[in-house]
Amino acid sequence: MDILSEFFERTHLQGRLFFAGPVDGTLVLDKPPGMAFIHVISRGGIDMVQPGLPKIAISEPSVLFCPSSCRYQLRSSSVEGAELICASFRFGRNALQPFPLGLKETLVFPFRTLANLAPLIGNLVGEFHGQAPGRTKALNLLLEYLFVLLVRRSVMEGKISSGLLYALQDGRLGAVFNRIHQEPEALWTVEKLAHLANMSRSRFSACFTRIMDISPMGYVTAWRMKLAQDLLRDGVQIKVIAATVGYSSQASFSRTFLNVVGLPPAEWLKRDGCETGEDVPPLTVRVVQSAENF
Repeated sequence: MDILSEFFERTHLQGRLFFAGPVDGTLVLDKPPGMAFIHVISRGGIDMVQPGLPKIAISEPSVLFCPSSCRYQLRSSSVEGAELICASFRFGRNALQPFPLGLKETLVFPFRTLANLAPLIGNLVGEFHGQAPGRTKALNLLLEYLFVLLVRRSVMEGKISSGLLYALQDGRLGAVFNRIHQEPEALWTVEKLAHLANMSRSRFSACFTRIMDISPMGYVTAWRMKLAQDLLRDGVQIKVIAATVGYSSQASFSRTFLNVVGLPPAEWLKRDGCETGEDVPPLTVRVVQSAENF
């Protein structure tokens, strides 16, 4: 499995359709942090309005790729209204930061520039208009596929030039992430990681921190704790988890988990098990006839 696919599998990329239909007014999103979005505008015009920024006017069928940090409203700008297919994306549940994706501003891809994606867009719109059994599942899978293709294209075109999605496809750092993800229990040091990248220690550390906004060993720890959360959910004993993610004792693992996550492992698992639903707080969406202030 290639490293980007492996990352999506390990972090449980979840694409979910949350709105599909006509918009004659303003689509208002009250979204929790950590969600990225794709909006497919198949008909009509839309203005993306963000607080303190010029509006983005979309007057032709387009795909909007929106980062989790963006606050915005989508307002119909055409007399006949607009037709949208909207999906949210998260990496698992209660995912630890920092795994910055590197998508810092909304990217707009007109359909006419996505010629190689025309069959996928066509299938997506076709499923949306149809009522065949399994429609929602099919739309979710197609939207996840679209997410992967947009990530690939954005990196190739230099529209994503930092963050994990960029670093995973970087020729120097890809091997580093692959080894960290495959061997979290290894006795990693900055020197060993720099050797994998075929770079000096100082150059590697500066490059990694610039792209990821976290130190190499900070990322190793964050990744170990992310795996530890997954294993806790699977019912693995804490002492086994400690060894699996590279700690010589249960006590040292528990101290690190507490420092990073904010709770001891057992207490975190208890709270995690009490949560219902996958989006906390929930994503809500409304269509209103007049613009609302942020």
